[in-house]
Amino acid sequence: MNIEFTLNGNLQRITITSVERAFDVLINQCGIKSFSEISPDRDCSNCLILYDGKPVCSYILPAFLLREQHVETIEYFAKSKEYDLLSAELEKEGLLSCTYCNNSLMLVAMELVHRSLTPSLYEISDILASLHCQCIDPRAFANTLLKLIQQLAIARKLP
Repeated sequence: MNIEFTLNGNLQRITITSVERAFDVLINQCGIKSFSEISPDRDCSNCLILYDGKPVCSYILPAFLLREQHVETIEYFAKSKEYDLLSAELEKEGLLSCTYCNNSLMLVAMELVHRSLTPSLYEISDILASLHCQCIDPRAFANTLLKLIQQLAIARKLP
């Protein structure tokens, strides 16, 4: 079956079988490298993608559901100034320590940074609920993210 979808801003035309997962297609046909080894219990969020702006585990998403959708991976955000600032701030606060979850944490954080300059703690908590990381303090993560978003909002208003 031939499908088209947008991946990280670029149109993809691929051929899939009815039993393939988005995870496999993104790695094998689209060259996504941000998915490292999946944890044995598959409960790590390491395969997280933004599927039309919503965090979804690509490991369980059938590939045919990619058809005509917009998908973003951490590669989409990794070259931005905001990514570097967020990564440095989270690392300084000791919130990037889990090798399984770092990419998914950064992905959901970058989605929030790009979606809103004034997210509420509720919005941040809601998006963090899509992750399965037990390694971070969600409140500390949310506070660090809010602080950075406020800094970015100020910087974007400067001439």
